[in-house]
Amino acid sequence: MIKKLVPLFILLVTIAACSKDKFETKPTLTVKNQSRVVPADNEAIFFVTLEYTDKEGDLSGVRDSSIYYQAVLQNVRSVIGGPNYPPAFGSLPEFPEKRSGEIELRLDRFAYYKQIQNNQGGNDANDTIVFRIAVKDRAGNVSDTVTTEPIVLLGQ
Repeated sequence: MIKKLVPLFILLVTIAACSKDKFETKPTLTVKNQSRVVPADNEAIFFVTLEYTDKEGDLSGVRDSSIYYQAVLQNVRSVIGGPNYPPAFGSLPEFPEKRSGEIELRLDRFAYYKQIQNNQGGNDANDTIVFRIAVKDRAGNVSDTVTTEPIVLLGQ
């Protein structure tokens, strides 16, 4: 009986041990690094660095690939301009076709800081936002949306 099960066991172990391609056709994103606190300077730049994988390596911005991102305000207060940010779309730059790599999103503080509507003494003038980000490759495959950790935009 054991002699009959040994070949089956070896076959199952071999199948389980075979390395599978870990990249998917649909791009995947993870947040690698990001700004945490942005100074109260309208010329300040903050960043989000993403790691991507894409089985076909067709994420380069030659044509038809794009990045989507939207800031989500975390503050619970009235701000000038309302609490919502419009979604933004952009083309990815051209780069050598690779199955994995990094994308850095660089953003201006000026475009995302919103002032308190009734700034009375003692109010927190800081904004806290997170970004929701996704990419689309040239074949039209869209990644899952990743969300950054909170980013604090210091107020005046």
